[in-house]
Amino acid sequence: MKKSVLVAAVLTATAISGSAMAAVNPFKDLPEGHWAYDAVAMLAEDGVLDGYGDGTFQGGKTMNRYEMAEIVAKASEKYGTAALKDKGVLKKLEREFAAELKDMDVRLTAVESDVKEMKKGMSSFKWWGDARIRHIRNKNSVGVSGGSEAARSEIGTKSQNEMRIRLGLYGEPAENLSVTGQLKAENANIARSDYSHDHYAGKNDEKMSFNRLQLDWHAKNGYTLSAGRNEVKLGQGLIYWENPIDGIMVRKDFKQASLLLGAGDAAAATWSDKAEHAVFADLRVQVSPAVEVTAAYYNSHSDADSSVNYVETRDNGATWENKWSKKNVRRNFQQTALGVNAQLAAKWNLIAEGVHNGADITRSQTIGNADIADRNHRNGFWTRLTYGKLIWDKANTWNVYGEYFALGNLAIDSSGWPHRLNIAGGNGYGGAGARGVGLGVGYMLAPNTNFELTYYRLKPYDTGATAFDRYDDTGYASLTYSF
Repeated sequence: MKKSVLVAAVLTATAISGSAMAAVNPFKDLPEGHWAYDAVAMLAEDGVLDGYGDGTFQGGKTMNRYEMAEIVAKASEKYGTAALKDKGVLKKLEREFAAELKDMDVRLTAVESDVKEMKKGMSSFKWWGDARIRHIRNKNSVGVSGGSEAARSEIGTKSQNEMRIRLGLYGEPAENLSVTGQLKAENANIARSDYSHDHYAGKNDEKMSFNRLQLDWHAKNGYTLSAGRNEVKLGQGLIYWENPIDGIMVRKDFKQASLLLGAGDAAAATWSDKAEHAVFADLRVQVSPAVEVTAAYYNSHSDADSSVNYVETRDNGATWENKWSKKNVRRNFQQTALGVNAQLAAKWNLIAEGVHNGADITRSQTIGNADIADRNHRNGFWTRLTYGKLIWDKANTWNVYGEYFALGNLAIDSSGWPHRLNIAGGNGYGGAGARGVGLGVGYMLAPNTNFELTYYRLKPYDTGATAFDRYDDTGYASLTYSF
């Protein structure tokens, strides 16, 4: 039985035409007005006919029974929506080509079996990476309302260039078992400029580390058990965001929510010399397609002290000494955070999160005679409003965002910087905290190549408890690309 492709198309289209045909014909060798135009256009739109790679249909070409059976098989997928009068025609076509259809099923099963067998011997290993070049100003949040620039240069650089590269790997050594790793190398303080206007060049502060080596067991009923150097994200990012914790954690995925519980050592993220034993929890609830609500908890106890710098002052700031003092603060946290991420409209997104640190903080002053109030502020708040639609793999997409900060000196970790913010959030844990606003813009120069520019205007959280009334302006320009 030989039929032309054109005749077969008309027969098949007649059998599955549940509604009027109004599709657009994609084939250049079948002009509008042709007697078979509507039938061919409908089948092409439904995926029953593919044509040839050059955009032609070649309807005059004859076809054998196997080729006709293939069209019938695709047409039968439309059986549920076909008109009642046409279902009988489809059944008749299926009976006519029953032998060929059965043979096609056998062949397809054999191919699937061969593919499955080949996959057993294939490696599941994948790798990826990203790189960033950044020029940043006042990274360590130095205050500038008093004292000389030479004094300020003792604790921080005015600006510096940084480079970072990360290489990631992924593999599936067994069914329901996966491993994710990441190497990170950083080079900071390149072409550094100090507040004393001195300039340096070199490869200072080079570090290379395992950022992640996480083994995941994907168990039944939505449970995932993770062990190793795990990547942790808590809430909307004020506490912890995409940074490592060495330990174990378990996640349970529900229909519209997830719950994460874990414990481990956070020293890998905070660069502490001593262990930081942490327990943590993260609850995410998708209350609607556009709104996610989060609750996070982080409890960390450490024997390590964080050394915070500040300018000595007398007479409530009227008299300044050009010397820096240090205050040691025990790095303990008992943070609870509530947050929301809402897609307000197609191009508008809002993130907001508040945090409270209830830990018992031990503070000691290593250099005396400074007349600065020892006030503790444990609450913090951050929000970001974004406009635009930056798509990472699409060139010429962009977004702009504005941020507001009110971060007490003990609210977040502004020394280790494991959080999501573009700024430290203060001049060190237990220091002056931060209040202020920021602006940022991101633009995709090419697929997977992003340029970002930010600017921040900040002051201490409580100016009455500090020796300065504002921070030097902070900001950066960065170029990031992934591969």
